[in-house]
Amino acid sequence: MGKKHRIFYSMIIISALAVVCFVAVLYVIKLNQTISENIIDSISEMAEHDKNTIQNYIEICWDDLWEISERLEGAECKTIADVQDRMELECGSSGFHHLYLLAEDGTVYSHDHMTYDAGSEIVSRTLDFRPYFAGGKEKVFAQMHDKDEGAGLTKESILYGYQLHGMEVGGTEMFALIGTSEISSIQDNIVIDSFIKDGVSRGHSALIDMDGDYIIDVNKKIYLNKSDNLYEHLSESEDSELSNEEVAKRLENRETFGFYHAHAGDKNKELYYFIPFEHDMDLYFALAVNEAVFREQTNTFVTMSMTMLVVCTVIVIAMLLIVMVYQNRTIRTQEKARSQKEFLSNMSHEIRTPLNGLIGVNHLIMAHIDDDAQRGQIKEWLKKSQSTANYLLSLVNDILDLSKLQTGKVDLVSEPLLIGDIIGDISAMQAENIRSRGIEFIIEQEIGWPCIEGDATRIKQILMNIVGNAAKFTLSGGYIKLSVSQERMGETQVMTTYRCEDSGIGMSKEYLTKIFDSFSQEQSKAAEGIKGTGLGMTISKLLTNAMGGTIAVESELDVGSTFTVAIPARIVEDVPDYLKSGSGETAEDAEAPEERGERKPVKVLVAEDVELNAEVLLEILSLEGFETAYAKNGREAIELFRQSEPGEFDVILMDMKMPVMDGCAAAKEIRNMDREDANKIPIFACTANTFQEDRDQAIESGMDDFLMKPIDIPILLKKLGRI
Repeated sequence: MGKKHRIFYSMIIISALAVVCFVAVLYVIKLNQTISENIIDSISEMAEHDKNTIQNYIEICWDDLWEISERLEGAECKTIADVQDRMELECGSSGFHHLYLLAEDGTVYSHDHMTYDAGSEIVSRTLDFRPYFAGGKEKVFAQMHDKDEGAGLTKESILYGYQLHGMEVGGTEMFALIGTSEISSIQDNIVIDSFIKDGVSRGHSALIDMDGDYIIDVNKKIYLNKSDNLYEHLSESEDSELSNEEVAKRLENRETFGFYHAHAGDKNKELYYFIPFEHDMDLYFALAVNEAVFREQTNTFVTMSMTMLVVCTVIVIAMLLIVMVYQNRTIRTQEKARSQKEFLSNMSHEIRTPLNGLIGVNHLIMAHIDDDAQRGQIKEWLKKSQSTANYLLSLVNDILDLSKLQTGKVDLVSEPLLIGDIIGDISAMQAENIRSRGIEFIIEQEIGWPCIEGDATRIKQILMNIVGNAAKFTLSGGYIKLSVSQERMGETQVMTTYRCEDSGIGMSKEYLTKIFDSFSQEQSKAAEGIKGTGLGMTISKLLTNAMGGTIAVESELDVGSTFTVAIPARIVEDVPDYLKSGSGETAEDAEAPEERGERKPVKVLVAEDVELNAEVLLEILSLEGFETAYAKNGREAIELFRQSEPGEFDVILMDMKMPVMDGCAAAKEIRNMDREDANKIPIFACTANTFQEDRDQAIESGMDDFLMKPIDIPILLKKLGRI
């Protein structure tokens, strides 16, 4: 290897290393961001799970307390002693450590046969339950403190209260039933083991009330600086994203929220996350996680990723050296990756928006279907419904088209077409949309050769994408001008140029460089709120290239944009009759008999597993004078054909995807039958799959033709008319 080659290869390797380092830096930055987002999502899920667990536990305790009150009332105790006996039994078989009956006069009766007068010291200090039910509360959840355990309570207990109505014992009316349990019964559910390292926790969870007081906390001495109130704790902060007033307002509004907070003298921040309880519980679940947890997990992922990156880099460089030494060829790598999440979001918007209109229009049609005075309006609604359905179909086709174009499997038609018809169709489909936005729509045509060969559907698809985008990004009072011109190129060829000019918001120079990339959209304030799949321009460019043409764009921000599409085609001197008539039929359609009466009656066997699709198709065929038979799957189709007389069925419409037996398997079995018409009867494949592989599979199974769903009824009727 010569010196020049060694220098060249060395420069290639150095460049590769530089690129790897640059990519590594970007990767680490993106990784940190992604890990942080994932951790926050995990914390949100963890908080939601723990909150639901505790809420369910509290509700179960309330339900148990209510059931106890029902049993006490049903026992019809005559004396206080009798009801205390029952309370003792209930306490022993329940999860409550203590049960109390609160009388209307404030006297407290316990399950252990203790009675505390309303004015006694123990009631005023510990067992004054009536304030818990202030404001008409029917159910109570609170924390109790009993410093000297004089009432038999633990120092910290959870109180569950249930207000009674109409319960009387020995002439004393009871106001409420109280049950208590140790605080550990809930406290154990909020311990987060994953935050503990070397016996020290870097996170904690708690229950707080709407005043910010901690009702239950895992370990207040360690985590809360001995503070019993959230706001006191937050006041010690040196750096907090939210003030106490902002936190209080969000708690009052029962919002789910989080923010970062730094303790005084602590270099690490904590993420605080708050989620409210439901069902009128005035409680919040609070979760706090030290920033060190995030950093450790991030460092772990970064270390693992960088190790893998180094290994991959060594492998790549080794492969590069081998290729350079032995083959001296340039390796073409890297395929641009795109975010599927963003794509699905955009597709959801693009599909749901017309679906909303479609559902609304269908509702209006159903509401006025019997109103003869609205017949004209119903027709207009039906036209809009059909137009919207066609638009939805075009969205689905965009995805399929992109896949076909990128893999070189797109099917282009070359048949005579009228340029004037194409422009007329564009005008019909877009004029109302454009003018409804307060935009002037101008069409100019300078056509010397009106009839050419080409794919009319694909040309319209290109222009619809361009004109539709222009409408989206042009403000009211602006204009869109679509012009067509032609230039002859030799004896038989002509270049047709389609030019779309608008006075819209324009595009930045940066975006112009990637406008034809998949899923790309302008990111500017003017374009905010304007959604799309980001596929239209990509498909338009690929289609134009496939037809041997060019597409170019000029744009300036706040001035407008101009798209220019130039497509070569062969000139058609003799315009076909079917185009002159303006019927919109294809050459294939024109071959069908003009009158239904010229053919014999046709009997069609329809195999379709979707009931609605079958119902619609059978009804259409019946209205057109065809005889029909129906099979729900391939097996039923085979049996109907086997039981029929030879020649009874003239054609079979076979869905390819069906339960029990699919269409391909059914077609093969029919072709293998030992009867005269088994190999002669036409079988049409009907499927929503549009790839060439599906067509090949249908033909290989013995089918004669291919109909794509949604089925174009006029084309189907023409095909059936030739049988």
